[in-house]
Amino acid sequence: MRKFTNKFLYATILLAGLTLFTFSCKKDKTPDRDKFLGAYSVVETCGSGNDSYDITVIESGTAENAVVIVNLYDAGQQWTATVNGDNITIPTQVVSATTWSGSGSIAGNSLTISFTGSNSGVSDNCTAICTRK
Repeated sequence: MRKFTNKFLYATILLAGLTLFTFSCKKDKTPDRDKFLGAYSVVETCGSGNDSYDITVIESGTAENAVVIVNLYDAGQQWTATVNGDNITIPTQVVSATTWSGSGSIAGNSLTISFTGSNSGVSDNCTAICTRK
């Protein structure tokens, strides 16, 4: 009987150790979009001219990799975008009768977005250098 008890005890200890190891090794993955969230100062260069203003990037409730860019082009509007790793994509969308699209990337506190707005056959190509506040 004693031999059975020792084997049972060892098996229980081994099982408990494996369970503890398995659960302690799991890491919560932070969504990629979190590194994009925040307020930025923008220096924008466009075909129509240059500008400086602020934007905010906030979470979108539509998907874990979705964000909303508020005030791009200093237009007071909102654009939806998706994040994949360090890259951001503004899919083609119509905001205030203008068709927009673009893409960019983040490195540390610097977010660069290249985008185009087109309305009634007139396009404006822009690059926004955004520095986290």
